[in-house]
Amino acid sequence: MHIFGITVWLGGLMFQGAVITPVIPPENQQLQSTFRSVSKRFVGMIWMSAWTILITGVIMMMLDPRFIWFQYHDRWSMLLGWKQVVFVLMVVYAFGYSRMLHYLDVPSSNGGYNEKVIIYRQRLNQFRTISILLGILALFLGAAMRIYG
Repeated sequence: MHIFGITVWLGGLMFQGAVITPVIPPENQQLQSTFRSVSKRFVGMIWMSAWTILITGVIMMMLDPRFIWFQYHDRWSMLLGWKQVVFVLMVVYAFGYSRMLHYLDVPSSNGGYNEKVIIYRQRLNQFRTISILLGILALFLGAAMRIYG
């Protein structure tokens, strides 16, 4: 379940970044609206994945005999600590990602769409890229924990 949650989260972000975003031209409002709808639906999958990763990660951590609360005495426990920090950062960026999607639909004071939509799209892409990089880092940390475990 832990790996499934990671796959859904990272796979979805990578699919959006590598396939959907380059295909949809910024000037096509209908396609942009469809992209926003798909992305908003995916945010629910991100939160489902985050909860799955959190719950299964805590269970695996508690069942491991090497785990001792707040003690980082060997490489395995230090890697675990860094993996936890990376997970928290991923959740922070996921929250930012969902907020950026909300701002794409906020109308401006002149009745049209918000003038800052281009900036919000760029931030959305930045948050997606950072989340992907953090996810890959978490995978490397997990693999290193297996090596040192």
